[in-house]
Amino acid sequence: MTDNGPTAATPGGAAAQPATTTGGALLAGMVTAGLGLGVCTVSVLLLWIAAPAPAAGSPSGALHIAADLWLLAHGADLVRTAGPGAAAVPVGVTPLLLVAVPVWLLYRCAQRALSAADGGPRRHARGTGPLRRPASPGAVLGRFLGGYLLTAAAAVAYAASGALRVAPVSALLCVPLTAAGAVAVAAARTVGLRAVLPLPARARRAWAGLPPGVRAALAPPRRAAALRAACAAGAVLLATGALLVLTGVVWHAGAVRHSLLHVAPDWPGRGTVLLVCLLLLPNAAVWGAAYALGPGFTLGAGSAVGPLGAVGYPAGLPPFPLLGAVPQEAAGSPLTWAAAVGPVAAGAAAAWYAARPARAAAAARGPEARLLRWNRRATATVAALAALMCGAGAAVLAGAAGGALGTAALRHVGPSWWLTGAAAAGWTAAVAVPGALVLREWHLWRTLGRSPLAKRRS
Repeated sequence: MTDNGPTAATPGGAAAQPATTTGGALLAGMVTAGLGLGVCTVSVLLLWIAAPAPAAGSPSGALHIAADLWLLAHGADLVRTAGPGAAAVPVGVTPLLLVAVPVWLLYRCAQRALSAADGGPRRHARGTGPLRRPASPGAVLGRFLGGYLLTAAAAVAYAASGALRVAPVSALLCVPLTAAGAVAVAAARTVGLRAVLPLPARARRAWAGLPPGVRAALAPPRRAAALRAACAAGAVLLATGALLVLTGVVWHAGAVRHSLLHVAPDWPGRGTVLLVCLLLLPNAAVWGAAYALGPGFTLGAGSAVGPLGAVGYPAGLPPFPLLGAVPQEAAGSPLTWAAAVGPVAAGAAAAWYAARPARAAAAARGPEARLLRWNRRATATVAALAALMCGAGAAVLAGAAGGALGTAALRHVGPSWWLTGAAAAGWTAAVAVPGALVLREWHLWRTLGRSPLAKRRS
């Protein structure tokens, strides 16, 4: 009788392959966190080397700041103390461009871990055992997140003390949420969320109990079309916000230059300030989008900056170039009201993408029953879903772009998340729903009106 190698009951048997795969996922999560920490460490050390000797501090202080920045990139709050006995000052504004580093690493490395688990060898070498069953996507992602969060916990323990330190409770809440969100997107793009988190039977029964019209409105093709339309509208809103910020920088170039020279008298310091401004540029674009939508933003102490005017500025704003670009006018003007072109353009973009399925169905020149899937109700539903998705995305970005920069007057700066989300959904729905219906009729007239079938009927 031949020996086929270790069996499932032995340490090297069938049960070893899933353990090896998930162990590799644990290591991949730790390496992913280490890569993010490495990027922040190299950047901070380069700035530390370029800084003048009196302000350079020590290498250990630079490493501490790197860990703080990495945790800040996940949304965790920092706390700054000026000296012994001084009050702690919160720093809760997360640079959105810095968030792209850990999120992109999590997304790419989670995809690689899933691909390695799914496409790895299914059989040991000849004579060592039968076919091996690969680890499930849920197990792989669970080990991947576990490795990432283990490294994050070590970073929190290291960065929880010092003049600039992380708030442990905030880090314990924000880091897992950010990591889980990025990994969920990677899973949805690679294997599908249902392969990782299948719907419970109760949820499936609740879905089956919904009215047919609701299930049809939330069908996958309509959800996909609405998501494309919402992304188009969001991109136009962010582009509008960035354009408003650049216009403010040019319009108030003198104030911006004075702030830069005041906060950084030497060239290395100015380079650092400009780098911080670059990291905060996406935040400023979100603030500009909130300004164009109408709710605007606040600089603390009950102030309000919007297209109708800027009132209630707190005394003693910190000198910072981006704050120097904020409009100082006491009342609105036709130039500031022109910012409403941005939300209208965003609604038009959503309308264009919401009407695309009807255009594709018309271009196919199939039977009329094929067009009924994208009738007027379907087109309006897609546009309305796109408005809701755009509002939800705007609310999330507005909440992430603001935060605390101090106490008292600066305890909160930035846009209101719920006002910005509601304004984005309202603007998009008001323009996209009628616009999509008009575009649908135009596409059908332009395509079907010139088809050979229409010519034969005439």
